[in-house]
Amino acid sequence: MPAFTLQKAVAAVAAVGLSCSLPAGAADIRDRIVAVVNTEIIALSELEEEVSEVTLQAHKRFRGAELDQRLRQIDFMGLNRMIERKLQLQIAKRRGIKISDEEVQDAVVRLRRVGETPNEKDPREVGLIRDQLTAMRLVNQQIRSGLLASDEEVLRFYQQHKDRFMLPPEVRISQILIALGSGSEMLAVREKAQQVFALLKKGERFEELAARYSDGPEGRRGGGLGYIRPGDMLPQIQKAIEQMAPGSVTEPLASPIGMHIIRVDDRKPPQFRPYEEVKEDIRNVVLQLKTEEAYLEWIKEQKDKSYIEIRR
Repeated sequence: MPAFTLQKAVAAVAAVGLSCSLPAGAADIRDRIVAVVNTEIIALSELEEEVSEVTLQAHKRFRGAELDQRLRQIDFMGLNRMIERKLQLQIAKRRGIKISDEEVQDAVVRLRRVGETPNEKDPREVGLIRDQLTAMRLVNQQIRSGLLASDEEVLRFYQQHKDRFMLPPEVRISQILIALGSGSEMLAVREKAQQVFALLKKGERFEELAARYSDGPEGRRGGGLGYIRPGDMLPQIQKAIEQMAPGSVTEPLASPIGMHIIRVDDRKPPQFRPYEEVKEDIRNVVLQLKTEEAYLEWIKEQKDKSYIEIRR
């Protein structure tokens, strides 16, 4: 008997065996099988659980024919994902890849660090984490371990995607802050700021006035705030200094925290991050792209060699 027919026969026996093991009165398991992957099945209930969250979001966002189309796409993508996962786990099992409990626990800790909330007391959730780690190890062994990103490829990526490495303009500023305290009134704060500004116009040094009058912690070092990017400063200040040249000083500016006198010390135009600074980050990106491309070829090859039947 040809290999393909033999695989199909084995899959059919597995499905029938599961059907016969159901208690009397239960629904025929064949009616709920949505796919067969070699000798394993995927049930409709498993698919529904796989896509439940995305399906719920689709019901909230879409209606009518568009909802039906979205649900078909969700089912198709979810089932394809499950088939690939089945294949990966089957191959990993044949190759003796195992994930220890300690590795699963480490993954749970890492997930919590990035804001996820895995339930390590839920066997299904722990099983999914173990499966994901198994699939990752398989892909690393079968695909990523054989890939390299040469210096030429890394440099070419940098040159072709240089806009990704553009740094925004920056401005270095200093300030004298007359803060609005809990017991102070804005009128008094404004008057004090005008008095300090008058001293500036008379020629007193900005750094000395900052050290003497500024309520900000930077006052002790002459008011210097360092380089700041647009969007990282108060809107009132950003608007006031947009067109100011280095060495210029604003009149007192009001904000919810008090009055500010700002000096523009220097400006940095937009510039590219140096290649040497981002080289290793780019290498990781190139490797990831090559891994994804190689994975698509590899998983297609695995599908072609396997018996896969979709019953939707």
